[in-house]
Amino acid sequence: MIILENVSLNYPISNKNLSLRKNIINGIFGSNVRNDYIEALKKINLKIDKGVYGLSGANGSGKTSLLKLVAGIFQPTSGKIKVSGSISSMIDINFGFNPELTGIENIEFRLIVEEIKKNERNAMIEKIKKETELGEYLYLPIKTYSTGMRFRLAFFTSLHIESDILLLDEWIGVADQKLRNKVDNLINKRIEKSKVTLIASHNLERMQKVCNKIIFFENGEILKNT
Repeated sequence: MIILENVSLNYPISNKNLSLRKNIINGIFGSNVRNDYIEALKKINLKIDKGVYGLSGANGSGKTSLLKLVAGIFQPTSGKIKVSGSISSMIDINFGFNPELTGIENIEFRLIVEEIKKNERNAMIEKIKKETELGEYLYLPIKTYSTGMRFRLAFFTSLHIESDILLLDEWIGVADQKLRNKVDNLINKRIEKSKVTLIASHNLERMQKVCNKIIFFENGEILKNT
């Protein structure tokens, strides 16, 4: 279960070149921009129980910010958030990876952080190695990887980390066409294993096919639930 009570989230804006930054950011966030911060979320009250929930809205509307709050990447500026259950996050293909480490080292580090036992970890690493189809690239630092290669590494690593709550963001679209159908099938199977799934996406048609409920965001606020 996920409960948000009066939750607000502000992003600070550096004072350096503030007028230029404000002009650029204003074009994205509009009325959410204040003198030295962006109001990413405004007094959100939400209770999420078992099911698949879609988060819809334009860029800067707050849907990805909500995912990052649930994931624990950010802490709310004000209000309370309570998350009951383990979390697996597919929000940012770079989050949790060290660009200086090899693909194999990053896989193992991620599994250690997730407290996967060593006897299970070795078998999972072998399976992930095969599924990524990255071959010898797995033994190179991931700073040498293309975006598509990072996607493969992050996706197949995250896929095997079972959890009560699954968080998905638009970056799933990074998959190339050849991989996309396989990714869709695997995500659907992964969703079935999770008690709660949150999906942030611009693709309303796709969300309507898999989600029990869709929450629409605008300017950091919940516009409506359907």
